[in-house]
Amino acid sequence: MDALAPLSFLPLRLSRNPIAYTIDALPDTVLDRANLSYILCVKTPKSYGSGEYGVLVQLPGREFPKRSELGAEYYPGAQFDAGVFVDDALKRTPPQPNQTGIVTCGDMITPYLVQTRVENAGVVVPDSIKTLPLEYAIKGSLGVEQFAAWRDQFFTGYLADSRRFLTWQPVEKWVDVNQPEFLYYLVNFTPRPLELRLKVDLYYTDGTADTLTAQRMTTVGQYVVYGIPVGFVALGLPEREAAQGKEVHSYKVWISNESDQRLSEVRTYHVQRDYEANVRFLLFANSLGGYDTLRCTGQTARSLTVKGTNAQRALDPAYLPGTAELFSLNRLGERIITLNTGLRDGDELDYLSEIALSDELYIVANEGFVALVPTDNPLSLRTDDEDLAGRTLSFRYAKNQVGYSDLPAAPTVPTRPTRWVPVNTFCIIDDNGKRTGYMAAAKLELRYVDDGTLVKPRRSKANTPGTEGYQPAIVSAACTTTPFVNALVERPGTYKRNNCGADQEPTVATLSIPANTYGAETADQLQSRIDAALAQLDTQDYANQFGACLTNPALYTYAVPVGKFHYRANQPSKLAIETASNPYMGNAWTMQGYGGPNVFAVGSNDLDFPVGSTSVDQFRLFVYGTPYALKRLRIYKNGVVFRDEQFTINVDGYEYRSLFGFVNNGSTGYTTIASTDRLYVQLTDL
Repeated sequence: MDALAPLSFLPLRLSRNPIAYTIDALPDTVLDRANLSYILCVKTPKSYGSGEYGVLVQLPGREFPKRSELGAEYYPGAQFDAGVFVDDALKRTPPQPNQTGIVTCGDMITPYLVQTRVENAGVVVPDSIKTLPLEYAIKGSLGVEQFAAWRDQFFTGYLADSRRFLTWQPVEKWVDVNQPEFLYYLVNFTPRPLELRLKVDLYYTDGTADTLTAQRMTTVGQYVVYGIPVGFVALGLPEREAAQGKEVHSYKVWISNESDQRLSEVRTYHVQRDYEANVRFLLFANSLGGYDTLRCTGQTARSLTVKGTNAQRALDPAYLPGTAELFSLNRLGERIITLNTGLRDGDELDYLSEIALSDELYIVANEGFVALVPTDNPLSLRTDDEDLAGRTLSFRYAKNQVGYSDLPAAPTVPTRPTRWVPVNTFCIIDDNGKRTGYMAAAKLELRYVDDGTLVKPRRSKANTPGTEGYQPAIVSAACTTTPFVNALVERPGTYKRNNCGADQEPTVATLSIPANTYGAETADQLQSRIDAALAQLDTQDYANQFGACLTNPALYTYAVPVGKFHYRANQPSKLAIETASNPYMGNAWTMQGYGGPNVFAVGSNDLDFPVGSTSVDQFRLFVYGTPYALKRLRIYKNGVVFRDEQFTINVDGYEYRSLFGFVNNGSTGYTTIASTDRLYVQLTDL
């Protein structure tokens, strides 16, 4: 069996669970709030694989009333759930009868952009327009209780550890030789494979084993789901048995990359060859967006309820015995099928909830996959200590019966040849939003081969790899240049190294994105992609790899703008800078209500302040700490210490200390500060 590949998994949103956003409220300084309107706009690609985005939905909302909590009053802003709208834009890709190859499920995942703004009496509030980082949504859901805990780490945590296919069915199951069976696999990790290989280990009844690569997908995209048939017939096992002259009693399947490194979990199928009098296969959409098959071995019952319109007409005075006074119109039959699951392990009984919750079901019949709809009959879940039991499931056929017939399989009848023709072209983008130089078609239309006319009624479908009529992309000069690409991006991260030596001081890592890495069709889309990429880089592992361990942190380098001095603290969560009077500057909580270009968020670091805007004695430090804790404060200017003192935190848990003041050898005063000077404030425990 192939060795497991090391992967880094990427996040997605589940469209059938809430996709929640909060637009922050305007400051309390806005007194008249009656006409405030908070607006959230969701944009999605115009077609699969396209870099052009169009508005999916625009949601207006109002802010919640002011709240009081822990003695403080605040406006909580406006909240939105975009999930139902994103979910409507997504579609599952049901498997097809006799499917033997891997199919791309192009409409099951979509990237989307969220833009927010605030309007006051219909006028956009300045600086309120924001484009959030690019995100991806998949048509799927988790249970309501578990979603609350797993919403942000299901794909990056659980799937990263389990490498699970998109299914909750047991990892081992029995399958008939003629049972359709499918697995759905999500690619949401780096490095992205160049190829997906469905690997199969075969175990024969004579004790021998064999390994084969049953299927390949050579065009692999990021954030794409692939539908994979893994049934006995779809894998070509009957032909292999005939050639080998021996029977397969079980087989294992998994997905590997082009280097034969395993990407997925391993699932085991035991081949059922014993005769069963009553076997039915139920195919249904599961909660994660894939399709599972349930093998039902109990008796099946069917019923037909016919309804119509009864009417009455006047009899002719010379009526005959065969003349009808009452007659019926529009007789339609509602068909119900009741399946028995057969005996199942107790752990599988709760899994049957997937069927009760599914909104897309099929019964496997001679005609193919026949659609069903669920009924409202309750499902009994597992009772305590129930280890082996079965359940009865009822469904309604999704089409009304209008007549009766009993025909064999239809013969092949020559028809007028048709072909799928590409329409709605667009430029293909890569995983980073840059144009690839290829043009593709979003849709296919069915036309007659002989004269090119449309088949009526008009038929169109998505141009998805692995499906009938798929038209591959072609090279196009119109798709070689991406309208917007990024310049070099460098931004401080939020994590410090945590593996430095005892005498070294860790720093935050600089998040870096080389120029021309990302592209987009608009500037807003480009910034959204950059923000999403920075969020993925900003991890503890990245900081440990790229952050510095400084032996003398006061000698840091920084390109200070002319006319400014630079402030850096070793513990920004415990040190803040502020001015004692107007003009108010700094990052202390006491400065937050004043605003202005020199007021920064609490906890921020690496700040530039104008030289000469206020006297140096107006700047001071706000030091947080445990009451009565002993501290040592050292302040450096351009790497040279000018203040070194020890003090005790007061009973209230804070201290004010002068920033530029010093006491050295009995002399007191203030150090000077000049353009491009670099300050370093170091707080340590004693």
